[in-house]
Amino acid sequence: MNKIILDNKVFYYHVFFKQNKNLYMRMKNGIITITCSKRFSLKDIEDFIINHQRFILSRQNSAIAPLYSDKTFRYLGKDFKIERNTGKNLYYEENTVFIPLSWNQDKIEAYYKNEAIRLMKSLIDNELLGLIKEVDFNHIILKSRLMKTRLGSCNIKTKTINLNSVLMRFEIKYLRSVLIHELVHLQVSNHQKAFYDLLLKYEPQYRGLRKELNRLVKNYNI
Repeated sequence: MNKIILDNKVFYYHVFFKQNKNLYMRMKNGIITITCSKRFSLKDIEDFIINHQRFILSRQNSAIAPLYSDKTFRYLGKDFKIERNTGKNLYYEENTVFIPLSWNQDKIEAYYKNEAIRLMKSLIDNELLGLIKEVDFNHIILKSRLMKTRLGSCNIKTKTINLNSVLMRFEIKYLRSVLIHELVHLQVSNHQKAFYDLLLKYEPQYRGLRKELNRLVKNYNI
């Protein structure tokens, strides 16, 4: 691992060589990752990092929230104060969520997954089934799991739609937009013009919502 000083602070960076035409950079947990071809020298790479130090410093200064907290519970864009109790089920009262003492992080994540599936079913039954006429909703399988790099996926053969359970931390409009994205894939498999024509027909704000959502997800260490 290499290191570089930006604004009197030490940053570490990895370099991965691929057949890229340009230099690419991402940052996670304070570590900079550079992807480029071997034609770029170390000086080229460090000049690139220095030229993007404003972005790097802003990411370093932004708070990375844990997925699970002992004090607050985030659900559909709202933070609830956590109270532990001896009951068996999670429930809400105004600004407080009551979580059983026996629930660990796996149990809490299972709750998020089940809630994601419940909301997907509700959106389809109460709105999308009557809205999106081009999609065959028969025999669709809805699932949810925590994913590091994807917000959703669609298996066209099995008609299985899988949404990232992290979406349950944010307002429902984001889960709805990702769900519509995956439903449209049942009609148009690739991200071609026909796909976006259909997607934007039913979610005109999709591109803006996706940008907002990408920023929100980056605030969590998944």
